[in-house]
Amino acid sequence: MKTLFLLTLACAGTLTAVAAPDKVTSAVSEQSLETRLAAVLDEMVKNNSEDFYEAAALVYDASGEVTAFFRLMDKFAAQGKPAACLWKSMLLRMQMKANPALKAEFQKMLTGASAGKYIPGMVAYAANGLLPEMSAAEQKKAKAVLMDACRQGSAKGRALYLMVSGRIQNGGLTQPEIASELKKNNFYLEEMIASLQMDMQSGVVWLEKASDHGSQVAPFMLSQMLQGEKAAQFMKLAQERHYPAAMGHVGTEMVLRETVSEENASAQKKAEGLRMLAISAMLGNPVSMQWLAFLNASGQGDAVSHKQVYELFRMAHLCGDVDGTAGMGYCLVLGSGCKKDAKAGLALMEQARAKGAKWVNQALASMYFNGDGVAPDMRKAIDALSEDFLCGSRHAYAMMAVLTAIGNASAKPDTNAARVYLDMAVQNGDVRARELYEVFLKEGKWRFMEELLR
Repeated sequence: MKTLFLLTLACAGTLTAVAAPDKVTSAVSEQSLETRLAAVLDEMVKNNSEDFYEAAALVYDASGEVTAFFRLMDKFAAQGKPAACLWKSMLLRMQMKANPALKAEFQKMLTGASAGKYIPGMVAYAANGLLPEMSAAEQKKAKAVLMDACRQGSAKGRALYLMVSGRIQNGGLTQPEIASELKKNNFYLEEMIASLQMDMQSGVVWLEKASDHGSQVAPFMLSQMLQGEKAAQFMKLAQERHYPAAMGHVGTEMVLRETVSEENASAQKKAEGLRMLAISAMLGNPVSMQWLAFLNASGQGDAVSHKQVYELFRMAHLCGDVDGTAGMGYCLVLGSGCKKDAKAGLALMEQARAKGAKWVNQALASMYFNGDGVAPDMRKAIDALSEDFLCGSRHAYAMMAVLTAIGNASAKPDTNAARVYLDMAVQNGDVRARELYEVFLKEGKWRFMEELLR
C-alpha cells in the first residue's frame, strides 16, 4: 500500500452543516466536548482573540474528526456566539465567490461576530461595511463600529482606519497618527504599508518589521517572496503563530516526508503532521481540507469514514479549491461517502480539469479504465493520461503502459502498445517508469484512491 501510494502521488504531479459521523459517540462525551469548546470560545471573546488554534486542537484531540469541529462551530454560530460567528464568516467569505446568495448569511454572521464588543468581530464587520460597493448607510454604521473598536484599543482597527481614511496613501509616513502607530510597533499597519510598496525589496523590509513585531501573516508572505533557508525559517515561524496556510504547508510536508522515508520514518512525526494539517483545515484553509481528504483517501493517516473524506472535499470545493472540486466529483462518481451521482460527479471533475486541478486527470483515467460510474473506455483513459502528461505529470506514459498491458472490458491487453508507452516514458526522463510499471502489472489492477471503495 505504501509503495502504491507513493507512486500514485508522484503520478498526480503534486509537490497547497456537516453530517459526517465523528468519534464523539456518546451523548455524555458529546456534551462534555461541546461545553469545553464553548468555554474556549467564550475565553476568546473575553481576551479579544481571533486565534482559533486552541478551539480546533481541543476538538481534534478529543474526536480525531475535522468535521466535528465544523458541526459544533455551526451550532454555536447559529446560537450567536461571537467567536463562532467570526469563524463562520471567514468560511462564508470564501464561499460567496461562487455563491453570492450567501451574502445575507455572511452579513448576519458579521453582525453576530461584532456583538458583545468582541473587537476582532467588530473590525471584521467594519472592514466589510466600508467596502466601496456598500450603501452610504452601511458605511456610516461600519465607521461607527470601527471607531468604537479603536476607542477600545484595537491596533488592527486603528490600522484599518488609517487605511480607509486615506492617511497612509495621501500623507505617507510623516503624519503624526501614522508615526505614533509605527512607534507602537503596530504590525497591522506595517502589513498595510508593505502592500503599498512598488518594489519587492521595500515590501520585504516592511514585512520583516511586521514579522519582528508579532504578525502572523508577514512571515508567511516572506516565505513566499524569499528563497532557501530564510524562506523556510519564515514558514516555520508562520506555522508556530498558527497561520493556517503555513500550518497546512508544514503539516503536509511532514506527512509526505515520513511516508517517503523507507528506513527512518517516524510514526510520531507523521501523526504530528496530520494533526497540523487537520487543524489548518479546521482554521478554514481549503487547501488543507483537500490535502487531508486526499491523504486519507490514499491510505495515509488514521482510518476515517468515506463520509468524512467526501465532506472534506465538499467543503474545500465550496471554498473555491479546484482539487476539492475534483475530489467531490470523484466521490460522487464512486458513490463514496455520498449518494452516487456519476453525471454530476463527472461534471465537477471536468470543471476542475478546466480550472487546472492537479490530479483530476488521474481520477478520470481510473474512472474510464475501471468503468466506475461510466462504461469502460480504454481510449478515454489514455486520453486523460495524455492530458496529465501535458499538465506536467512525470509518470503519465508509464501509467499508459500499465493500463494497456493490463487491459479492461473495452480493450484486450496489448503488450506491444505497453512497450511503446514505456519507452516513451523513459525517453521523457521518467527514471521510475519501469519500477512503476512492474508494481502495478504485478497487482494486475489499478484504481486511483482505491481506499474510497474499501
